[in-house]
Amino acid sequence: MSISSVIRRIGRGVKGASDLSQEEAQLVFQKILSKEVSQIELGAFCIAMRMKGETALELAGFMDAVSGQMKPLHRADQSSRTIVLPSYNGSRKNTNLTPLLAMQLTKLGFLVIVQGVRSDPDRVTTFEIFQQLDWPILVDLSSQTIVDQTLPYFLPLASVCPALQEVLDIRRQLGLRNSGHVLAKLINPAPNNAWQIVNYTHPEYPKILEQYFAIRPSHLVLMRGHEGEPTCSLTRLPEMIFFKDGGQVSKTEEFRFADAQNLSGLDVSSHVELMRRVIHGQEKMPDAVIKQAELLSIHCVQ
Repeated sequence: MSISSVIRRIGRGVKGASDLSQEEAQLVFQKILSKEVSQIELGAFCIAMRMKGETALELAGFMDAVSGQMKPLHRADQSSRTIVLPSYNGSRKNTNLTPLLAMQLTKLGFLVIVQGVRSDPDRVTTFEIFQQLDWPILVDLSSQTIVDQTLPYFLPLASVCPALQEVLDIRRQLGLRNSGHVLAKLINPAPNNAWQIVNYTHPEYPKILEQYFAIRPSHLVLMRGHEGEPTCSLTRLPEMIFFKDGGQVSKTEEFRFADAQNLSGLDVSSHVELMRRVIHGQEKMPDAVIKQAELLSIHCVQ
């Protein structure tokens, strides 16, 4: 089915484009996820939305379509605190701190689910580190149940919503990220109002995300990410804003730390070796990661 009329509306440039309603956004994204549009139209839609930028209503409509395609996540114990970390960038210039944060939060009593992509060219992904450490990876949601909470879990996007993963994969042909990358970071696959970190890079997104979560209330931590990951850097923990059921409940201040050097090389094996040293007490957990986990433990109250 053609979406040319939608492309005509959103593709007229920053000043000439018009926005979609939530219902229109849901309908067009349902067609995309169901592969009812041509590849040419799909590419045009991705570029047009990239140029125009998504509104909160459009994101809500897109996510309505994604929610209808998501597979359920099963867990044996639904009483413990749960936090979801989106990992869609990995590391390129610095140590990937997401596995360290996941491990520290697990020690503080959280069930931690890291959801994201398996691979990203020229980057070290969290999935690759989990895989090398033999930490649990939720591949088949129809048969796997979360039971053990002594380790964090990784949930590939391809397992929870394969159709959205295919939208992300378009980047390899277009060379640019698209709306699917924004939506993927908003996914919260855990039941019972689990907390989720929602990290952003571009300064225009906090306002849009606040509007989005007013439409789709959730328990979330909004923060500027490091290299696109939901973590601090070794030297800086940015402010974190906590929302419960869509309303702001607390905020933490920015912290600075003395650590300045990367903790490992920038390849997978070096990251895995670092993780093992931390696990066995041969390397200290970075102060910034300890602080971020501590503040999350204090403020993420079910």
